[in-house]
Amino acid sequence: MDSALPSNELHWLAGLLEGEGTFMTGPPSSPGLPVIAVNMTDHDVMARLGRIFGRKVHELKPRNARWRTSYQVRVNGSAAVRWMTVLRPLMGSRRQGQIDRALASYAPRPVALLTDEAARAALDDLLGGASVKSVAERFGVSVWCIYDLRLGRTFKHLARERIVATGGEQPP
Repeated sequence: MDSALPSNELHWLAGLLEGEGTFMTGPPSSPGLPVIAVNMTDHDVMARLGRIFGRKVHELKPRNARWRTSYQVRVNGSAAVRWMTVLRPLMGSRRQGQIDRALASYAPRPVALLTDEAARAALDDLLGGASVKSVAERFGVSVWCIYDLRLGRTFKHLARERIVATGGEQPP
């Protein structure tokens, strides 16, 4: 999220999302990662939204030949939480209710709970042939935490996301 977003851009964004946006809990595969989604047929509006959110605009082909092509922009997880937190005061009561439900569902993956030392030990276990499940149980984290570790995601980056999402200060 660009903290230097001009007030007029922020209010434009709030107006667009009030009319066309959806604030929701995550899909069944990631119920703890809230989503902001917008679908519409106006490519220029969606391109501007994509620039603000720092996300790609996805083209959705029409299912019927008489329909127009539509476009979608989605933000999920901690980025969606940050945007919802900033936008909530600017939204109407119905959208605030959607945001509140989405924020209540937020469950960041506990990967940030591992210290660098524990992360190295977990990686050693994985390299030694231990299963993801057994490593997760040993360190008291979810299997997703260990998958993130195995995929090379850094803990400091994820810890920083969690701190920002909860409104704390971002570490250097």
